[in-house]
Amino acid sequence: MFGMLKVYIYNLVWFSGSFFGCVALLFVRPFINISSLDYGVNAFVERAVGKMCTAVCGPVEVRGVENLPLESEPCIFAANHASQLDIGASYYLDRRYKWISKRSVVYMPGVGMVMILGRHLLLDRKGKSSIKRMYEQANYWLSSQNGGNGCPIFIFPQGTRCMSNRLPFKDGAFNMAINNEVPIVPISLSIPNNWWNDFYPFVSSKRSIVMTIHKPISVTKDTDKERLREECSKVVYSVLPPVP
Repeated sequence: MFGMLKVYIYNLVWFSGSFFGCVALLFVRPFINISSLDYGVNAFVERAVGKMCTAVCGPVEVRGVENLPLESEPCIFAANHASQLDIGASYYLDRRYKWISKRSVVYMPGVGMVMILGRHLLLDRKGKSSIKRMYEQANYWLSSQNGGNGCPIFIFPQGTRCMSNRLPFKDGAFNMAINNEVPIVPISLSIPNNWWNDFYPFVSSKRSIVMTIHKPISVTKDTDKERLREECSKVVYSVLPPVP
């Protein structure tokens, strides 16, 4: 019962925070110095809402911050995906990035505004034209074509979330990295078992979501995609607890 309440509060904060955050940014943008609307959404609205959502459920411990590339360096953040909590926890990177997500999320209240105004990459999984457009957009953001330094991309290479199995990684992230010769930063997100049913925040918790940032994997045009995918998967899963 308590777990269901936390899921409801999490989603309420996510939907309403995204909506009101975007509306507020639209009003104040003429009076503040930000380079673009999507930058404001990525760097301020999303980050604040993501952290508020996660705060409902428990603390987040970030390990390996020293492995993060410079903010001016484009890269691909590749993480495992087991729960919607992964999305909120990812904002503890304190970095701006573009999500790759299924297009249907634009119909979620508030979240759709974030995805559109934030200029994230939306994908119809069964549409070849959509996949082609996704790669074109990824090339744009990972290069300096966007008017400055490239912008990182955050992706869950599994393609879908799953807590019971360690799903194999798909090719998308690695195609993007090789095409643009940008490093892949493996990220491990470890969520304690039965996390939703914890009585936090009413009772302090000794458990936390642990985000481990691993050393970047260098990528060139000549990098073998299969080996890259295998290496990234091995690194991501290396610090996660065994699957029951």
